Amino acid sequence: MTENRDYADLDETTAPEEIRPVLAATRAQFGFLPSAMARIAAAPILARAFQRGLAEFDRTSFSPLEREVGVLALAHLIGCEVCVALHSGVLRRMDQAAIARQMGDGQPLEDGRLQALAAFTRALFETRGDVNREVFGAFLAAGFTRAQSLELLVGVGTYVMSTFANRLTQASVDPQLA
Repeated sequence: MTENRDYADLDETTAPEEIRPVLAATRAQFGFLPSAMARIAAAPILARAFQRGLAEFDRTSFSPLEREVGVLALAHLIGCEVCVALHSGVLRRMDQAAIARQMGDGQPLEDGRLQALAAFTRALFETRGDVNREVFGAFLAAGFTRAQSLELLVGVGTYVMSTFANRLTQASVDPQLA
């Protein structure tokens, strides 16, 4: 990364009052307060937007595994070390370590449906939505729907916020995630 931008890790005692409950909930969820959240707490509106985006992405028709594959594909593409570590860890806890390894090594996924999802996610970001016929066709042929192609934008938008914020604030990969 470039020069130090001096973002501080805030917590439930140092963050703006309005965001402290979100930080407490995040700590309860993870057992610690990830640096990424501790740094975006400086802008409560961003922290709340991220939390709302997560909640909405969870409400899509994608399975938890499918959501993780989409997020990890985007994290690798953008180069967010924090998100790669966090979502690889989630996949390991889901007994899907092989998927995390394959994605980390840049290998195609053995599951064709998940591979189509990962490719479509990357294409959404790289083409700013102008996905070519071949990638879109493979996504549909894998059993996904046109509605899901739009639902995926909730996750892409949410995680673009997150990955860009992590890179901007130079959030660190917490030892608990490594």
